[in-house]
Amino acid sequence: MATWSEYMVNIAAPHSRGNAEHWLRYLSKDIDKCGTIFSRQDIEELYSNENLSFFQRLSLKAAFEDASPTREHILSLNRKVAPSNILEELRAKREES
Repeated sequence: MATWSEYMVNIAAPHSRGNAEHWLRYLSKDIDKCGTIFSRQDIEELYSNENLSFFQRLSLKAAFEDASPTREHILSLNRKVAPSNILEELRAKREES
């Protein structure tokens, strides 16, 4: 069985290369408001792995910096949106048109 780091290098990185939002969604599976499944060593190994693009390594590093915009975006991907808010936004958009 592959480790989560191996999964990120062998599956997530190649599958999301050239698609920033897809890569950030992969990271959101690993990072939530309670922390991450990666150890510091895992993060450093991923960061130095040549199979990750420059953007993937840079965003990975930013994802683990407290209060960075990248981390905040990743955390927002894990938040649920209340359906009532969606309906209100759709109504507002229709009224604007």
